[in-house]
Amino acid sequence: MERLIDNENNVQIDPGKGRIVKRTTGPGPGREEFTLEPMDFEKDISLGLDIPFSENSGKIFSLNYLSIDQAVTNVKNLILTLKGERVMHPNFGTNIRRYLFEPNTPELRNNIGNEIEEAIKFWLPYIRIANLDVIVPKAPAGSQAFVDRLHGVSVELTIGLINNTLDERTIVLEIKAD
Repeated sequence: MERLIDNENNVQIDPGKGRIVKRTTGPGPGREEFTLEPMDFEKDISLGLDIPFSENSGKIFSLNYLSIDQAVTNVKNLILTLKGERVMHPNFGTNIRRYLFEPNTPELRNNIGNEIEEAIKFWLPYIRIANLDVIVPKAPAGSQAFVDRLHGVSVELTIGLINNTLDERTIVLEIKAD
């Protein structure tokens, strides 16, 4: 099979099946842009690893087979990664840990929410945020989840995929000093 190259030196995947997009002022009609279908229906192809890595069953890695499940893992990874922690991507992540010992005010919770929204919009643009609440946590009855409720926040985040309006998942992260 002969490789087809367009006027912008891009290899065409399947000529005639994409949508023509003109992105430059150069000569020619533009290049074809392809939208790949999600691999959710391929039962033997995993999309990535789930976190946490170890399970109670003894397996080292559990795998994600649905796009929405992998999106949840990606969001957790993004939120819990400290900026500067990832090699070659110093801006990947959030600075939520730096807020940990600040006074727990509405302004602080608003700043945390804004930081999460900005990180998701930049690093995970395929994710739609349906709801984001940063609240002072409440310990369930009979539980000591937060001994000092003023030093910690609970992030409740409902996400979906931009091209999938049916599936949504809610993530609850408790960020506290242990």
